[in-house]
Amino acid sequence: MKIFSVSQINRLIKDLIDNEIILEDIIVTGELSSFSITRNIAYFTLKDNDNLLSCVQFNAKQDFKIGDMVQCRGNIKYYPKGGKLTLNALNIEQCGQGELYQQFLQLKEKLSKEGLFDDINKIPIPRYIKSIGVVTSKTGAVLQDIKNVTGRRNPNLEIYVYDAQVQGKFAVNDVIQGITYFDNMTDVDVIIVARGGGSIEDLAPFNNEELARVAYICNKPLISAVGHETDFTILDFVSDLRAPTPSAAAELVTFDLQELKRYIKDKITDLSKLIDNYVLDLYNKANLLTLEIEKDIKEVVNDEILHINDLMRICDSNLENIINNSIYRVNISINTLDKLNPIKLLSSGYAYATKDNQIINADNTFVGDKIKIITKDAKFMATINQKEKV
Repeated sequence: MKIFSVSQINRLIKDLIDNEIILEDIIVTGELSSFSITRNIAYFTLKDNDNLLSCVQFNAKQDFKIGDMVQCRGNIKYYPKGGKLTLNALNIEQCGQGELYQQFLQLKEKLSKEGLFDDINKIPIPRYIKSIGVVTSKTGAVLQDIKNVTGRRNPNLEIYVYDAQVQGKFAVNDVIQGITYFDNMTDVDVIIVARGGGSIEDLAPFNNEELARVAYICNKPLISAVGHETDFTILDFVSDLRAPTPSAAAELVTFDLQELKRYIKDKITDLSKLIDNYVLDLYNKANLLTLEIEKDIKEVVNDEILHINDLMRICDSNLENIINNSIYRVNISINTLDKLNPIKLLSSGYAYATKDNQIINADNTFVGDKIKIITKDAKFMATINQKEKV
């Protein structure tokens, strides 16, 4: 019977799972029984009738709710530290959206790769707009919402309407004709395509490739105001500006006339005050500059005098230090030489011996040699009778 540690078993399980090709790049379908996002990491659990599977997604950007049916594409991983089997999800999609949603994603990816969504191709919206062309249904509430907003903010704004079906099989052709009509109309500054919210089936005409390409080549600024704030269509991505609602689109293209008048009046008043203040400021600056120049001249002269005095004090102090240090070093040298004076050493009772005018040592002196011994006040001649090394 083999005995394993916990770490050994966990590593064995991890190796088995990591090397199992069938567990790589798989799609798992299930119902969300839990879902939470912390610091862009989604932790959730998939379930079916009988089982649960723990899952994680890094860099998560989309939130889901418990009970959603989803498809998760990813890899099965085993984390030894927690002893936990987990689906590392690379992508999560709701299953309930069906074929239309898949078509939407495919078309979005296709047009994005072609550059139809690039910001560099978008036309800026003019700040002051005199007229707009609205492509929508004349009988819908959307048109009335737009008129209410524009009428309140700027009654002088001219509104042209192209009556188009915005739902059903004729909607795509109507909206295309409306955009083309206003694109060729000289008096229109901006085009708004608008309709209310709805399901993905209701908004399907605005996910049409032909419509997207017509919107892309439109020469006038085009604003998409389709659906509610949470609804996104292909037209939103290809248009020059997306408005969350039709009313918001009306706000964006309509400058407030009364506000503009107040703004101009305030600017004239501000300009007058600015001129007066500028002249007064120049006069005060001239006076201050004169005083500052006089003050600066005095300060420069005083600073130079103080600087010269400081240099003189420093020179005096340095010279005195140099002299004192020199005297001190001379005295030290005299004392050192005095201590090394051989005569003084002899006066202390020391003597030295020589042989042939060389100081004797154990290597150059032998028994029978004659040596000279010198003391403070006498010289002695002697013969070595015995030699011992120490």
